[in-house]
Amino acid sequence: MHKLAKTLLLVMVVGLFIGGVTALAADQLVFYYVPHAGAGDPFWATQQLGWNTACKQLGVKGIFTAPVKFSVQEQVNMLESAISAHPDGIATTISSDTAFEAPLERAKELGIPVIAVNIEDYTPPYVPYLAYIGQDEFTVGSALANRVLKDFTPKRAVIGIHQPGLTCLELRAKGIMDVFKAKGIPVEKIDITPEPTQALEILKAYLKKNPDTDMIFTLGPLGAHPAIDLVEEQNLVGKVRLATCDVSEKILDAIKNGEMICAIAQQPFMQGYLAAVWLYLHVEYGFLPPAKMPTGPTVIDKNNISIAEKQVKTTGGL
Repeated sequence: MHKLAKTLLLVMVVGLFIGGVTALAADQLVFYYVPHAGAGDPFWATQQLGWNTACKQLGVKGIFTAPVKFSVQEQVNMLESAISAHPDGIATTISSDTAFEAPLERAKELGIPVIAVNIEDYTPPYVPYLAYIGQDEFTVGSALANRVLKDFTPKRAVIGIHQPGLTCLELRAKGIMDVFKAKGIPVEKIDITPEPTQALEILKAYLKKNPDTDMIFTLGPLGAHPAIDLVEEQNLVGKVRLATCDVSEKILDAIKNGEMICAIAQQPFMQGYLAAVWLYLHVEYGFLPPAKMPTGPTVIDKNNISIAEKQVKTTGGL
């Protein structure tokens, strides 16, 4: 059992499990987690680990189901199927400003509690869910851009977005762009796709067309990993700087090696873990969670990399 999981459980449950969870009862609780991406993305593999860990500890049946590739419609279809199964609770990401109001209204009518995780609803009228566990994505972009400016002032920057249209990524990009535009620094956003090989080639072509570019922002490991490969293969370390959102072992190595300035952590294991815990406490004990539980943004750079490495080692991501 992960030490982080033990600590979180003790804090959240506060003695409610004295005597422990033993054999599963016939009326075992069933929870669904329906995010917009699955374990093929390192970030979501960590989310799933947190969710599975909590469900196992709590003795509930936790079902994690997500599109193989990002698709709002596919996610909504999966959410509709989960609602039709009449589970005891659902966690989901609000990956669209318009697609979730109707299904979550139906969940509400059926008495199924819903926790939003990782992406909240930013556009009124707000969709009905109990609470949000995650971070403010516009703030993430602003924090990332401002941390870069502490190191240097780029001549030109590009933002590689690996899933265009995904609300959280678009907001991160906007946060970066607003900060840089206010400083008069040229910056633009380009679609690099979630495919690493394509992302590398797209970024390579962009640098060839815009040779004054000395800053690449990416918005997750699917963009960060190809960007790291690019600066290494093209001997651009120190010439083109990197910064990203979310953390993997490869990203931590890039920070240690001076290839990347920083990354923003939002603690995906905690997001998946707390989603299951909050649903359990709500269903079993009437727990009314706070409207928002921030899990970030936290800037990871050379100053705090040792504790970041511990979390990546124990949970798979940060």
